[in-house]
Amino acid sequence: MKKKAAVVMIGIVLGLTACGKQAAEAPAEQEVQVAEETTEEAAEAEVTEQAAEAEQEELIEDTVISSDLLTITIPDEFKGKTLAKVDGHEIYVYDKACYEEGFGGFVFSVIVDKDNKVVPGGMYTKVGEYKTVGGQSYNVCRSYPSEVQWDYNKYDSMPEDYASLDAAVDSILKTATANGDGTYMYGAGKNGEDLYAMTIDKYVWALTEGWDADKFEEEGMSPEFYALAKTEGDKAFDKMGYAYMDISSDGVDELLVGVVDDSDEPSVVYDVYTMVNGEPALVASGSARNSFRAMEYGGLGNVFSSGAMENGIRVYMVNPETTELNYQYGVKYDGYTDEKKPWFVNESTDSDDTWVEASEEDYNMWIERASDQFIKLDYTPFSELIPIDYSKVDLSKYGTFTEMLKDFKKGMGYANVQLGDTDVFLASSATYIGENDIPNAIDASVFMYNEKGEIEYLGKVESGGTAYPLMIADGYLYSGGHHFADKTTVKDGKLVTEEASEEFDADGKATYYYGTEKVEDDSKLTGLFDEYFAGEIVEFTVEKE
Repeated sequence: MKKKAAVVMIGIVLGLTACGKQAAEAPAEQEVQVAEETTEEAAEAEVTEQAAEAEQEELIEDTVISSDLLTITIPDEFKGKTLAKVDGHEIYVYDKACYEEGFGGFVFSVIVDKDNKVVPGGMYTKVGEYKTVGGQSYNVCRSYPSEVQWDYNKYDSMPEDYASLDAAVDSILKTATANGDGTYMYGAGKNGEDLYAMTIDKYVWALTEGWDADKFEEEGMSPEFYALAKTEGDKAFDKMGYAYMDISSDGVDELLVGVVDDSDEPSVVYDVYTMVNGEPALVASGSARNSFRAMEYGGLGNVFSSGAMENGIRVYMVNPETTELNYQYGVKYDGYTDEKKPWFVNESTDSDDTWVEASEEDYNMWIERASDQFIKLDYTPFSELIPIDYSKVDLSKYGTFTEMLKDFKKGMGYANVQLGDTDVFLASSATYIGENDIPNAIDASVFMYNEKGEIEYLGKVESGGTAYPLMIADGYLYSGGHHFADKTTVKDGKLVTEEASEEFDADGKATYYYGTEKVEDDSKLTGLFDEYFAGEIVEFTVEKE
């Protein structure tokens, strides 16, 4: 008689020590259960049954595997060592030896979620996007095993070939290609730099404009930023910043905004944003006595206090694609309720305010369990994002456009284009990755060399949002917004702009302008928009990532 050990996994692929993401982010928790004894005949029957299933599933031994929308290529080093199957829009990949031995062998799958059946998070994480020629976008997700897929009697010894294949998954997904007329973009819709640019700009604008506490709250932002601005004065932009982290474990970054601190203590977070339906959404906003901490393996720690005799921690997970906080557990010291026995815990996932008495030993255990996962974030101070006002910069310190790059801030970009008969240098305050998968910008300061060979600032061109990247065509630079379009060039060493716009009154009636003059209809505006959309997006080079 043999004993068969089955390993039950908690969370995301716990125990897969060679899995790149899981080794870094998954909690080191696992529960080993020993199943009832089974006979050798039963084990052999299981292998036979799985072999029969393999025939029915039409497993593929080729290293190039295609679904209807995506093709992946397994590296040559794994030739003869893998099996795969295709089910609709999803491709499943197995370690052949482990599969044929009857232990599953599943390593990963990748799905183009055309039918919107997969919610990233848990066993699936987003790896990119698939876009159709019509502009429809689908999440591309990979999945992970939910339990050990090799000999479960040796669950802590991952086979070498399985481990190597698991480690190669990211590179396999990076080189995947779209089938048909669609486009596959690895990493699209995941990275904070591409998702939250406008949200971060709002904080910079609020601090620049000197919003009061009420205005911050009205806009769904923590009033603590007003308090910090008032306390820190000119240094406020250095003391507040942002960081990106996937705290919802769905493969998509969240935005965390908080206090820049030189100490080694975990970072204080006041505002947390996630992505919902492709747009940034506020998850939580805190205060000095009710702030947050990012946790090492995902989730948020809410650090609260109502006075000298009460303080504690509540731990939450962020539900993917929502602003919902999923309560996990809590621990607090509450001398107001019981001065002699002030220790309380809450393990109820139904309520974050159901407390029961605990021993001091248990209290310390829960406090340590939470606080040990708090991490220090690599905040980028807002001071690095304050746009350079080139109208006030002494340009004589730069001999060439190239020398200007040394003072560029993180995320700024540049481009060299021709406006009219003049070669000009464009410097954007920030860039973002657009639908063309290159750095775009919605603003640019424009420079040229004058007759003396000196750098001269001509002015600034700006669009109304990321839906309107700067465009170039026939010696003109185009910018636009929902209700305006501009066409800019250089004549006689000056920046010259043709502009058209529209305004609506309270009744929805439109008034049209060409420059500052009122005109009868929108023909000038639509004409400029036609030229705008016929142009090419200006590709910027990012000097400091």
